[in-house]
Amino acid sequence: MKKTITEILQDYTGGKSGLEETNQALREAESGFSLKPGKNALTEEEIRATTIGYYPDMANGFGLLDTGTGTLDKVRVERGRLTDCDCGNMPALVTLAGRTYEVRGRVLADRSAG
Repeated sequence: MKKTITEILQDYTGGKSGLEETNQALREAESGFSLKPGKNALTEEEIRATTIGYYPDMANGFGLLDTGTGTLDKVRVERGRLTDCDCGNMPALVTLAGRTYEVRGRVLADRSAG
């Protein structure tokens, strides 16, 4: 069974799959993008330094931001907030440490939360 793009990114940010394996899976899923070292690929140190908890405000570290533009941006999260960008009212998702959150402005929220 083919994985969804979200599942592929969750495996990558959670440290379950490496960069080459992830890019191959993204090609097979016809995502139209790939992860590039120095641009939007996470280093092993960044993946290992990233932590999440039960609540979104417990997330810290590095993730991949999807704003619907067809590319992903590497972002830093501290206490459940994006540190270097604000998505305003634009729909966005961030995946880090194997979990995907909605982004409301700069704040991470559970995808199921209203």
